[in-house]
Amino acid sequence: MDDEMTTKNFAGGDEALPEDSEMRLYARAYASPQSADALFLKWEGAHAHAMLLDASAERVFSDHGLNGLQLAEGARIAARRMALLMAEAPTPLREVLALKVHTYEAMGQLKGEVSRSHAVVMIEAAMKADAEHLNIVLMPLDQPFGRTQ
Repeated sequence: MDDEMTTKNFAGGDEALPEDSEMRLYARAYASPQSADALFLKWEGAHAHAMLLDASAERVFSDHGLNGLQLAEGARIAARRMALLMAEAPTPLREVLALKVHTYEAMGQLKGEVSRSHAVVMIEAAMKADAEHLNIVLMPLDQPFGRTQ
């Protein structure tokens, strides 16, 4: 074995450590885990804002340099991130699973959502894994929610 390829210098020593900006990001991520409830509320807000901004698609929001359609897409991107963060952590709680199911169903109904992002597919996988661990069988509904006459 070449003396240059030792374990000590193979990884590059301290030079391979993250930069300061990356370390700050990691410290913030560690210090601020968010509950599923908080993530759901952020998702719900961004999701609602996207719909409202879509209604003003051509309006230019000069303070932000974008029109309503562009800001609506930004809101959908933010909503997807909140949904993915909520879905990512496994849960032993039925209530949190219910939030994931609601998010999945709402996002899955958005026109073009599945072609814009894989978030819905990823949330579905997380939701199904949680349901399996909770011994819950998830079945698609053939009819809308609520009573039918």
